[in-house]
Amino acid sequence: MSAGAVRTIVRREVNDTLTDWRILVPIFILTFVLPQLLIAASSVAIDFVGDRGSVVRLIPFAMLLVGFIPASFSLITALESFVGERERNSLEALLSMPLSDNALYLGKLISSLIPPLMSSLLAMAIFGISLRIREPDLFFDGLNFEYLVVVLLLILAKSVVMVAGAVIISSHTTSIRAANLLASFVLLPTAAIIQLEALLIIARRWDVLWLAVVLLLVVAAALTRTGMGTFNREEILSREHEQLNLRHIASTFLTFLREYRPAGTPPEAYVERSFSLRRFYLHELPALLRDYRLPILVALVAAIAGALCGPLLGGFFDRIGQSPGRVGVTPEPNLALGIFTGIANSARLLITALLATFTFGIFSLMVPFFAFGGIGYIAGALAATGGDWMTLGSHSPLQFVIGYVLPHGVIELPAAILGAALGIRIGAAVMAPPKGFTVGQNILWSLAQFAKVWLFVLLPMFLLAGIVQQQITARVLAALYG
Repeated sequence: MSAGAVRTIVRREVNDTLTDWRILVPIFILTFVLPQLLIAASSVAIDFVGDRGSVVRLIPFAMLLVGFIPASFSLITALESFVGERERNSLEALLSMPLSDNALYLGKLISSLIPPLMSSLLAMAIFGISLRIREPDLFFDGLNFEYLVVVLLLILAKSVVMVAGAVIISSHTTSIRAANLLASFVLLPTAAIIQLEALLIIARRWDVLWLAVVLLLVVAAALTRTGMGTFNREEILSREHEQLNLRHIASTFLTFLREYRPAGTPPEAYVERSFSLRRFYLHELPALLRDYRLPILVALVAAIAGALCGPLLGGFFDRIGQSPGRVGVTPEPNLALGIFTGIANSARLLITALLATFTFGIFSLMVPFFAFGGIGYIAGALAATGGDWMTLGSHSPLQFVIGYVLPHGVIELPAAILGAALGIRIGAAVMAPPKGFTVGQNILWSLAQFAKVWLFVLLPMFLLAGIVQQQITARVLAALYG
């Protein structure tokens, strides 16, 4: 991929944007007028509310808002990137340029990002300078270096997320109307994130906001990778109005469900034979586990990270009832509760796997992270209070692991890791379909593998773990803790 080719596309697209007064006028207003209005509103709010401290807490959010609103205009140029060329009958000329698919896509992505991001940064700079001049007390009390860096990174990450998502939509739709309708899948989650960030800013939870920055950057990278992996100029040229064929979708899913073949094997290559449970356990499951080595490794890394980070998340685990103060409590065996626990855990894994399609597998990563995080938190807390890893005792982390984790954990924790790996594979399905698969076929293939493994492996394992937890773990705890 040539950097010069990317610059050619960027120069062409940015020049078109900066010479269109219909785009420049609203961006100019939002860049230069909105910051002044918010500063004036801050002064009025202090007089009206009578509580200067409350307004000071909102200053970082005001800067975030000043940066986000111009950045949201990136959706306009990004949605126009490919489908707009189609409606202007200039798509064929664009796609016939001697550029690689990656260079063409990346040029469109960068050119859609530059104007709104520059206006966003300029608006934030104007807000900060004007606030420093007009309301110096509010500036020094409401902002510091960390706040400025976090807000800047949040705006940058959200801009890339919105642009990358919108360019994907533009390259896979056939009309501006369809692209505008699908844009709600980008704009609504982003608006929800802004509201969540407002609450975190008011609560001064900058540690959580740093985590939000990391997550947004991961999503931005995933969306960019997805767009580049699925972009194909021949498909764009040949794409016409596509109807939703539920019968074909169901047929493809059932084909993948009945028989296991490696990802990338087209449905036409499958042998029409019925599903065999014996074949699944003896041949297909071992082959699937071999093919899922990388997702399983990623899930293991998430589990190790959770165990190491568990002591840092003590407040969270205390709120959900996983507290060191509960160590030593010996519950009575309850078979019905064990069955219910197994069903609940398997249902939770099912939900996170389905959500993985929309979160690139992030929700599935949370399963082993928090499962091992709770263990790491309690074991670390016991060790911090003088517990010895080499001896048994009421405050021993070793005894905690032997009593509370091992009896049913040898079944439940591997199931959680395997389920997370399946969910990660579902999330990755939209990013890089293997050769021979479309994105839709890759998603259906991943869902079919998850459905089989969840029904015939994970659900029995979680049910067995729940029963063991109530019938064996409870008795082990009674023997260890009396």
